[in-house]
Amino acid sequence: MGKFFEKEMSILTNDNPTGTDFHLCECGYEECRPNKPYEYIFIDYWVVHYCVSGEGHFYVKDHYTHIHPGDIFMIPAHTKNKYYPDQQNPWTYQWIGLKGNLVPAILEKCGLTPDEHVLHHRTDSRLQTLFEQIHDNFHEERELKAIGITYQLLDYIKNNVYNSRRDRLTPSEIYFQTALNYIQKNYTNNISISDIAAAASIDRTYIFKLFQKYTKQSPSQYLQSFRLEKACVLLRKSSLSVTDTAYAVGFQQPAYFSKLFTQYKGITPSQYRKEFLQSYMQDY
Repeated sequence: MGKFFEKEMSILTNDNPTGTDFHLCECGYEECRPNKPYEYIFIDYWVVHYCVSGEGHFYVKDHYTHIHPGDIFMIPAHTKNKYYPDQQNPWTYQWIGLKGNLVPAILEKCGLTPDEHVLHHRTDSRLQTLFEQIHDNFHEERELKAIGITYQLLDYIKNNVYNSRRDRLTPSEIYFQTALNYIQKNYTNNISISDIAAAASIDRTYIFKLFQKYTKQSPSQYLQSFRLEKACVLLRKSSLSVTDTAYAVGFQQPAYFSKLFTQYKGITPSQYRKEFLQSYMQDY
């Protein structure tokens, strides 16, 4: 990449969007030192990182991922997160920051959603070059060209990272992914295991075997856990009552929801919300 790493770090920002649909608000790169403290930021835009070399540690919404060279990881807007370099093999990464009404839908096409934050990939010179070109044009105040290359980058991620990974899935993995997608889009409704199996075009016996293989849970156990995790998000981020939270994530009986939640988390939904708010105020 030539001059790209002449400095350890570069951050470029633009707070004057040309529109509300899609705005490249930030880009940069950093060659981290082993002792760099972890990042802990709460931002109102979406950030897509590419790990050029080294390793790091990434936490988002209490989920941990060990990042390796070639991996792409995304921080959703308004989401608690932290990340830091591995002390033995600190990472170098590039990033872009995006704002706008279209950004979530575009990133979803790339396999990056509020629930899927990492695409494991290999080191890829094309990705690295696209990030560099965005940075260079951004630096030269060629905003529209930088945005155009950003679309090229996202298209490359969609077709050469995300879709190519899907092309390598086995038939059973495709059935399982279809079932997961159905749950993620319909968990708020009163869906059954038969509904999930039908959406994946397989029978109930096979759907049970797939979930046992890939999650070590039955489909009903997975659906229940998924709903409870979504309830945790609502309890942290919304002002919905416990009863309304139960209905919002697909439980038909609020009392049963509270009982399951207490078994799942060891505290009641109200206590969970209270403890999170206390922790949040301490952090900020």
